[in-house]
Amino acid sequence: MNDRRPIERLVFFVLGSFALVIPTGCGHTPDLPPMAPVSGQVTLDGKPLPRGTVQFVPEGTEDGNAAMGVGHIDSNGRYEITTAGVKGAVVGFHKVCVSAREEMDPEGDPVTASLIPERYALPESSGIRVEVKAGEDNDVPLPLKAKP
Repeated sequence: MNDRRPIERLVFFVLGSFALVIPTGCGHTPDLPPMAPVSGQVTLDGKPLPRGTVQFVPEGTEDGNAAMGVGHIDSNGRYEITTAGVKGAVVGFHKVCVSAREEMDPEGDPVTASLIPERYALPESSGIRVEVKAGEDNDVPLPLKAKP
């Protein structure tokens, strides 16, 4: 029963993340702090990760009221962060998490197996901390390791 708790936390975290990045109202973008462009490549043991999601969680926002940046990983491992419908991430330090799951097994059935170690799925356990700097394009490579 305890082995389900990390999965439940991940599901609630991901669902909550989407709620934070959806702009409120029709055509209205919430007031955002200073932002800067962020992109990069996610690799696992030096090879591009073929799919998944990257999340930038601004530090000091444990109350959940800050804008979280999200980027989808393409087939070359590249991502670009968007926050509340605006390209970029909030300037400052972030905890970063990555999730990537198998799409289908050989028989075409959905699979939920992770392509990467589960520790990367939550900002508290990923061990990834980056700084987004104002006034520049931030190239943030995310080199993940299969083993610690």
